[in-house]
Amino acid sequence: MMARISKDWVDAYFDFGVDVANRRVFLFDDVDSNSIGAVIKGLYLMESQDKTKPIELFIGSFGGDEYEMFALYDVCRTLNSPIHTTAIGKCMSAAPLLVAAGEKGNRYATPHTFFMVHEAWDDMGIRRIDELKIDLKHYEEMGERWAELMAKHSIKDVKFWKNLCKRVGNTYFNAETALEWGLIDIIWDQKEE
Repeated sequence: MMARISKDWVDAYFDFGVDVANRRVFLFDDVDSNSIGAVIKGLYLMESQDKTKPIELFIGSFGGDEYEMFALYDVCRTLNSPIHTTAIGKCMSAAPLLVAAGEKGNRYATPHTFFMVHEAWDDMGIRRIDELKIDLKHYEEMGERWAELMAKHSIKDVKFWKNLCKRVGNTYFNAETALEWGLIDIIWDQKEE
């Protein structure tokens, strides 16, 4: 006899990529309040069911909002359940930090995943100069915190990450480079036995 799965679990799986039964969360959208809200709710739900079992967080995202990135980072780092992360396909902007924040030894990327980082920015529009100065200072602080966290979860230092992002435009790299820099631990390129 087949086990009955509740409609709420099916809806959560198809709408938000939360697979409660297998303790998996899929973030394949932009990092924004809708996607991160669903991911965080899924993580807390699984944490409430069992604090000892790992939760797998699969990420294939172009990135997005820095505030939401920091929110999910904080949740992943404060849950008791070990968070195993896997980058799939694209891991850009806000996404590399989220993958790097997984439990050491359990941070994966598929072989053809491409990573990208860039300097913190916002479309500031037309504002007064004093407002722009305040906003620029705030984004510099966010960029500094991002670089500190990337250094914490990799083998590269803060200066490396800051210099990498001071280049004009985006900096792209592949899974092999992510492994070399210590953002991931394993390139997941074969089927499990």
